[in-house]
Amino acid sequence: MKHSEFYEAVEATFGSALGRSYVTDLHLAELGATAAEALGAGADPDSVWEALTRETGREDARWIHRTDPVRRRGDAGR
Repeated sequence: MKHSEFYEAVEATFGSALGRSYVTDLHLAELGATAAEALGAGADPDSVWEALTRETGREDARWIHRTDPVRRRGDAGR
């Protein structure tokens, strides 16, 4: 996962405002830091995304960055 994919997944899963808040404010116990702090310290974005989805109870979104962006929005077949 690239950093850009991480932030796209955050926005697709949580929305812009809540997603930004989670990244900067939510302490991820398994990483000992917020997502922003972990990424800034060089953590793998995929590991940070996995921790974030677990911490927020959104394991269903674990692989959202691997789905087609059109299907993510629910526009498939339109």
